[in-house]
Amino acid sequence: MKNLLVLDIDGTVTESDRSIRVETMEALRKIKKERPDVITVLVSGNVLPVMYGIRGIIGVGETLFAENGGIMLHDGIIQKFFEPEITRRAFEKINRETGAIEFITNRWRETSVSFILDGNHDFSSYEREFDVRIEDSGFAKHIMNRGQNKGFAVRKIMEIYGVGKENVYACGDGENDITMFKEAGFTGCPANSNPRLKEISGFVSEKYYGEGLLDILHHFSFI
Repeated sequence: MKNLLVLDIDGTVTESDRSIRVETMEALRKIKKERPDVITVLVSGNVLPVMYGIRGIIGVGETLFAENGGIMLHDGIIQKFFEPEITRRAFEKINRETGAIEFITNRWRETSVSFILDGNHDFSSYEREFDVRIEDSGFAKHIMNRGQNKGFAVRKIMEIYGVGKENVYACGDGENDITMFKEAGFTGCPANSNPRLKEISGFVSEKYYGEGLLDILHHFSFI
């Protein structure tokens, strides 16, 4: 039976500055080489072109699910599950009323919008008006269609590979990883993770970022 290792990227695979430790890459490549039963899947709020480049660098990621469940690359085919019109309209109003700054990668986004806005803000009125969901990954705030989330991505991936949640191992650090953790049988997060995610995580490492991921992979007995 195949096992799915589902990894968030920013803050989980990467360090706080988005660099990737050599030890992290070596560990993931070792799993790919020595554990043919483990399929590594990358699920991120980031855009598909960035994820495609990261996959080439770290050497793993049989399937890529970008934009928090919005678009997938699998077996050489790109499949889009949501559209950007509502998320774009929601951002335009948020921008007018708060001065939110568009994230640079929006030029490549096909289903969602990301932005940066300092301070604590209540976006519930925008969520109700446009029927969207706004989540914070820790690196940016993401406006997504209703039903678009990492949990949706994990369910699709489980369907593709024909496995149940007892064969899904998820690693993440952000608020947007909560739905992903709810679909997985085994979960782990590094010390830098969102407090709400830590509350539901099966294992919380005392180490941060890439070191935390290595600790989680040891806990899962993958390395």
